Amino acid sequence: MTKTPPNPIHTTDSPVSAAEATPSAPRQSPIQLWYASAAADTPGKIETFCMRWLPQEEHQSAAKFRVASARHQHVIGRGMARFLIADTQTAPHQIQFRHLDHGKPIIETPEQLRRPFNIAHTKGLVICGIGPEAADEWLGVDIEGLDRKTDPGLAQRYFAPEEIEQLDRVKNSDAKQALFLKIWTLKEAFIKAIGTGLNTPLDQFAFENAASNAPRLTLKDQSLAQGRHWQIRNVMPRPGYIAAVALGTKTSNIVPKIELSDFRKRMQDVV
Repeated sequence: MTKTPPNPIHTTDSPVSAAEATPSAPRQSPIQLWYASAAADTPGKIETFCMRWLPQEEHQSAAKFRVASARHQHVIGRGMARFLIADTQTAPHQIQFRHLDHGKPIIETPEQLRRPFNIAHTKGLVICGIGPEAADEWLGVDIEGLDRKTDPGLAQRYFAPEEIEQLDRVKNSDAKQALFLKIWTLKEAFIKAIGTGLNTPLDQFAFENAASNAPRLTLKDQSLAQGRHWQIRNVMPRPGYIAAVALGTKTSNIVPKIELSDFRKRMQDVV
């Protein structure tokens, strides 16, 4: 049995300040979303390439993974992010990350390279989202394979009533699983963007029209907005996978422009 939710707050309708009373023209914020295959067992060219860019402490962190596939995903995510963020003055391994209270990495130094970024991975694929240089934006990404087996009871336990109702309207089992995974990635992308992870109850925010490419976020706990306007997008980086991108901005006129790229093509410029 589901609970009746309190009056929702639509983040796209709630201004952050009175200064935004007069709407301005929409402005696009380019988000680079890179994806790379990850090996299940023996490391391949991508793993070898990404390992080159890790500092010694991340080599040590990678070595602690007992499962090869998890180790490869870690190496690719960190190596890919470092390689894409670095410039001609700073080598990838010289970039210093700092972790927030719940583990979200952000760029500490060098200051001139600070920009929003986030990493996610699932069986066989890793993604890295990177926002504009020096942008004061919050970014979160997540990804799942559409073949992942799901437990319908998880929705009843963790999702908001509005989302459970959307799932209940879908009768085809494959379509219901795909919608469940869409909602799950949307939720993960948002809590990764605000840096709280699963410490935030998943029923305190909901996605309307979750099956669309641009679902609408509704907050039951206004504090989750963190004083920002939120735009969330569904993306299919490769057949068989669903990803989500969450962008938090200080003004309401910014919309994400997602540029999807295969990291292997970027590797070819160096290898």
